[in-house]
Amino acid sequence: MNFDYKKVTEDFINILSDRSKIIISRRFAFGRKRAETLEKIGTDYKITRERVRQIESDGIKKIKKNLNNFKAKREFDEIQVFFVSELEKNGGIKKEDLFLNSLGTEKDKNYIIFLLHLTDKCKRLKEENNFHALWTINENGASKAKEIDQNLIKIFKQKKVPLSINKIAEIIEFEEGREALRSIIEISKKIDKTIDQKKYGLADWPEVNPKTVRDKIYFILKHNKKPLHYKEISKSIDTLNSELMATSASNKKLHPQTIHNELIRNNNFVLIGRGIYALKEWGYNEGQVKDVILEILQNTKKPLTKEEVINLVSEKRIVRESTILLNLQNKKMFLKDDSGKYKVRES
Repeated sequence: MNFDYKKVTEDFINILSDRSKIIISRRFAFGRKRAETLEKIGTDYKITRERVRQIESDGIKKIKKNLNNFKAKREFDEIQVFFVSELEKNGGIKKEDLFLNSLGTEKDKNYIIFLLHLTDKCKRLKEENNFHALWTINENGASKAKEIDQNLIKIFKQKKVPLSINKIAEIIEFEEGREALRSIIEISKKIDKTIDQKKYGLADWPEVNPKTVRDKIYFILKHNKKPLHYKEISKSIDTLNSELMATSASNKKLHPQTIHNELIRNNNFVLIGRGIYALKEWGYNEGQVKDVILEILQNTKKPLTKEEVINLVSEKRIVRESTILLNLQNKKMFLKDDSGKYKVRES
């Protein structure tokens, strides 16, 4: 829908006194880069911040009282229907910045906010510790949405993995549509989309919001679902940084050696080949090839053939077959029985 929000707004505020018009223009940033505080305006007019707030409130009330007398009344009626319908198709609730983006362009934003304050069916709820500022057509519905988000946080902590919107709907038995569920999730500061935009998880998870070098390495390996060489990880992090809407520090290009150093010192990552690393949670353990062989033989609790040892070690390490065979010759750790199978030498 294309509306001339600025024209409608200017028609409305023309009914006000010059001082009221200026104060409202400053409060809603009409023709300005940002809205001004009650305190700043009060200082300029040598009145209290509460008096400024009252002048702003009285101006809005006067416009509402005279709505039927404005030339732009018909267009404003259409605008109000549009505002409400946008909220309704999102389950009656929407995070403020996303809602405003759906209603018009950046140059329209301040006029849209003003006209929303004139729309009785639309209610703004302020930002809280755990929730973003939002708009709703039902305050009770907004309260229920916040309860759903609190429950989802508990579910994520239990599951410990990001979940798709369909999986979330299935778990909480949500039947009001995916757009409504997305809008509920989006108002939470504790929940966010994963980097690939396909799932949701806790905002402080590396898969969702990787900040440190360790977080980014973890995300890259988790996303690729396979071991990678540290140079490949470094290239992937450069790509990731260019996609992240984060601070300049987060986007800084990292030297491959910086990545390698983090891989070496963090026990979440396991060296499984020459420069190739995997996640420890995938079942890889630290240690040399002889340590891997020892662990395999101890876990199987039976002698294994040379081929069986090679196959099992190859699942945990990317090394040459000759390296595995060389380590099997360690007579202080392994013993070859009469059938040609290998077992752990008992002390």
